[in-house]
Amino acid sequence: MNSPLEIKSPNAPLPIKFFLTPELMPDQETITQLEGLANAPGLAHHVAALPDIHRKSRNLSPTGTVVAAKNTIIPRAVDTGICCGMRMIRTEIDARELTAPVLDEIFGEMMRTIPVLEHENDVLSKDEVAEILVRGGAWSQKRFGLSEEELDCIEDRGTVPTDTNDAEAILASVPDKAKKKGRGCFATLGDGNHFFELQEIVEVVDEEAARLLGLHKGHAMFMLHTGSRSVGSKTMKAYLEELEEKFEPTPEQPIWSMPADCEEAIRYARAVSAASNFGFANRIGLTEKMRAAIRKVLREASLRIPLLYDCSHVSIKLEEWNGEKLWIHRHGASRALPPSRIKSHPLFAQTGQPIPIPGSMGHASYIGVADERAVESFCSVNHGAGRVLDKPDAVRNFTESQVETEMREKNIRLYRYGSDNIAEQAPSSFKDISTVIKAMSTLSLARPVVKLRPIAVLKG
Repeated sequence: MNSPLEIKSPNAPLPIKFFLTPELMPDQETITQLEGLANAPGLAHHVAALPDIHRKSRNLSPTGTVVAAKNTIIPRAVDTGICCGMRMIRTEIDARELTAPVLDEIFGEMMRTIPVLEHENDVLSKDEVAEILVRGGAWSQKRFGLSEEELDCIEDRGTVPTDTNDAEAILASVPDKAKKKGRGCFATLGDGNHFFELQEIVEVVDEEAARLLGLHKGHAMFMLHTGSRSVGSKTMKAYLEELEEKFEPTPEQPIWSMPADCEEAIRYARAVSAASNFGFANRIGLTEKMRAAIRKVLREASLRIPLLYDCSHVSIKLEEWNGEKLWIHRHGASRALPPSRIKSHPLFAQTGQPIPIPGSMGHASYIGVADERAVESFCSVNHGAGRVLDKPDAVRNFTESQVETEMREKNIRLYRYGSDNIAEQAPSSFKDISTVIKAMSTLSLARPVVKLRPIAVLKG
């Protein structure tokens, strides 16, 4: 049985475990960042580095990491894009039926009804935003008529637990400017690396799991990647500005911690929960827009387009791990519950929780299921292929026209709002997804179930 590579650095009190294969080992700068993360006060166990680990210039800790803290919260251990996450949405549509004119109609309708950044006019009332922040899944179920089965296919059923049921206390934790933004940014896609991607299942890797999950070769699927939008970013940035004045990070210890039971941490944790609820609701709203577009274009009002699973990959949550209550910080890491940890779900107890493993918009993606050794990485797996070039480096190496030409040559239709520089998302700026899948499988973090090829992509 393969085991993660463990490094005990003289510069860090806790070990760093690399859940990857040798060819995916990060560079020394990234390892230095990991050592800084391992020095964060309050960590209870190792730092887990996942196969897609990579640095981003704006963050103090690398993407593709997970840490567990005892009675401690470490805000800088994750990105400010709280509840950035992904949905996998099944269809029973034969991908061959989706010709270029049909795709143009579907994506044209999606672009007409889904803004990239915000709606021209508010789409939610103040009270609706408040209800989402307190109970995102329950509000979404009522608003869109979601079934219990669909709600059970969303992490935490779309409402992240917090320390209180007091709605006023939860709402008081969210800055007013973030609440105000929520009225206009609900059901928006976002720019940068956020996307809607239509894919074809081209290979079944695990026939039994695919059968149980309803995944069939030749069928079309959607992956959606977005998060809590301005609600989450404005909330998290406001807290960082406020808290760093009190907890005073230093050049020697830039990643700071706070006791989970202090007043500031209690408010912060409530805010993380509330913003996460908005993130889940945002993906639900976008899915309804996508479903409506497909049904309208195909003229099939009752067409089944079921959710496979929705999981966040930027989160801070109090969870039980091997008998301990720990604050699990996932930064570019999907929660991944193996069969033994999801016994209450009638289907996933057999397969493990489904997980998305996107490659890049120009390369294959996979859908997998969590395997038992994901427990060693705090029930987490990588959220995709991961970058080899940070966005600024990608822009220096590629042009928008090069990316558009590559997509045409690969017969992948690229739909754009034109709000950002598509060169940031050049397919060659991401790792080879096959090496990442190999690492996940080798270390028994997850098993690949189906391989997908991109057909069409909607980007900012």
